[in-house]
Amino acid sequence: MRTSISKRGTRLAAATVAFGAIFGAHSASAQNAVVDLNVTLSPITLLYYFSTVNVTVPSSAMAGMLCGSGSVINGTPPISNCDLGATGALNATGGLGGLSANGLIGTTPGGFSATAVPLTLQNVWAVRAIGGTSANTTVSITLGASATLTRTGGTETIVLSTPTVSTAPATGGSGTSAVTFLDPGLVNAQQGSVALNLNMTNATAAGVYSTTAAVSGDSNYILTVSGT
Repeated sequence: MRTSISKRGTRLAAATVAFGAIFGAHSASAQNAVVDLNVTLSPITLLYYFSTVNVTVPSSAMAGMLCGSGSVINGTPPISNCDLGATGALNATGGLGGLSANGLIGTTPGGFSATAVPLTLQNVWAVRAIGGTSANTTVSITLGASATLTRTGGTETIVLSTPTVSTAPATGGSGTSAVTFLDPGLVNAQQGSVALNLNMTNATAAGVYSTTAAVSGDSNYILTVSGT
């Protein structure tokens, strides 16, 4: 009898311990671990640009510039008929050779001169920037080692001048050699454009006008970031 009672007491004690382990766990309170995260960003400025810019000027674009938006290209090679309207009254002169009337069409018909053709390169650079010595960034432009593009296989040239940069509007040069703007941060980069004047006086043949690395390092204009 004593042995039987001892076993029952042992079982009862074990059951009590198990009950406490199960129900006691549910009654304990949760603990929160609070973490303070600090991130330190170092100053950085990123200039995105194209090291080579290839621009093709179609015949239609050239005709639109020199002839007007209503010009129509026909034939091969392309020909555009540029109607300048009526001449107005012409006074004829006469002599033994007959009559002569001068329309005075001039060397720049339509009034546009190709000696300083504005070329705008839209959105050809961008900047991301944070921190630094100021809250602003400046992008400036200068002509490179060569301001002259020579036709491949020939001697004809296009001369570059008056480089400018702009941010707003991004569709044209601002007429300044440097533009300053607030650091744009890391997400939305500040886009920008470049404008140049092209002197086409000696561009008397079709083809690719360029420079070679052996002559100038292929450096025609230079973008510089400062003040950031």
